Amino acid sequence: MPGPRGLEHLQVMNLAAGDTRAAIDALRRRYGDAFVFGFGAIRFHWLLGAAANRFVLLEAASAFRNRQAYRFLEPIGGPTALIVSDEPEHMRRRRRVQPAFHRRHLRGWSEQALTAFEGWAEQALERRQLALQPSLRPVVLDLVLDVLLGPGTRARHPGLRDDLAAMMAFANQPFLAQLFRLPVPGLPWWRFTRARVRVDAVLHSEIARRRAAPEADARGGVLSLLLAGAADSPPLSDAEVRDQAVSLVAAGFDTTTAALTWCAFLLCDEALHERLAAAVRGVDPLAASALPEVDALWREAVRLYPPAPAILRISAEPVAWGDLHLPTAALVGLSTFHTHRDPALWREPERPRLERWLAPEGPWAAPRDPFAYLPFGYGARYCIGAGLARTLGGAWLAVMLARARWRTPHPEAVRPLGTTLSPPGGLPLTFERCAV
Repeated sequence: MPGPRGLEHLQVMNLAAGDTRAAIDALRRRYGDAFVFGFGAIRFHWLLGAAANRFVLLEAASAFRNRQAYRFLEPIGGPTALIVSDEPEHMRRRRRVQPAFHRRHLRGWSEQALTAFEGWAEQALERRQLALQPSLRPVVLDLVLDVLLGPGTRARHPGLRDDLAAMMAFANQPFLAQLFRLPVPGLPWWRFTRARVRVDAVLHSEIARRRAAPEADARGGVLSLLLAGAADSPPLSDAEVRDQAVSLVAAGFDTTTAALTWCAFLLCDEALHERLAAAVRGVDPLAASALPEVDALWREAVRLYPPAPAILRISAEPVAWGDLHLPTAALVGLSTFHTHRDPALWREPERPRLERWLAPEGPWAAPRDPFAYLPFGYGARYCIGAGLARTLGGAWLAVMLARARWRTPHPEAVRPLGTTLSPPGGLPLTFERCAV
């Protein structure tokens, strides 16, 4: 595969250290939709575009593996988490987890979220100015904990939220920084491992408690559902239950908070805000959270700022894609961020347009190719918590659009940063109350 060499390679690596997406843009202009750069554990073979997504995720899927590609997440989620599981274990575990995210649970999740966000909204309006993402993170984390572990778990283990947040602080470091795992007091890896020990103790105590008295938790969340028996598949072990629970919490709250933050950024546009506010005005919040306009805004936010801006795989054998050849053990990156902004697929891709989703036959319609839009992955690897994330997003939008207007002081300076795309400064906003 083509790629930079010598001084150019060093320049690209320097650019990638601060902004990987800018480095990919530069290399794409020079080498096209396939190129390789990086060293050692961070040597990526990038394949860009819908055709590349289709090839890796469908046509040649059996030649690629998840486990080694996402091995860096194993310290958080554990060795049996879905994202680091290969077949057939992945499908066995997914069948046990999937029922806990059935649509019948959406209404209960929406009601919990509306209550929590109504309280948060009043505090935000009293303060008038805040950085949105760090302000929302603890609220979303509490909601995700209540949904996944049951609403009584936080009261029994008051330190759980802070420990999970400490674990995610390590995971949110740049990819290269995560490779430096020094057990030195005060350093990120040391703080991470101490927090993980406490989180594991909480999870195993909850698992033992619920196995001993399954009837005691009528509202035990996803955790209790994972422990419930199923006739069509063998039960999960305690270690597997722990890994699913921790990985779902870790994956769920940070990406959902980021997506909500980008929804708010798009709504700094006055015309778009007025359009959405008019749609929810006078509508019951539960119904408003599921309105087509609200759904379209969510879809545009995760198109422009996908929660997983890249999908990773490792080749298990030599693979040929046209005249390009991938060796065994090649680390492959598919950029959903670039796919979602590809002018060959999307009309004016940098511009948010609700009509992409509201008018499927219109000139702005989203592409029909399923590999052109992958904010939550594809097929059997589709994010199992995507419905929960959308439910929380709809609830926040329903609450805020009915109560407030907001703006950011320098919208032109807001650009996505980090592994989980986040705006600089957590998106500073100024709020003002509007009539309910």
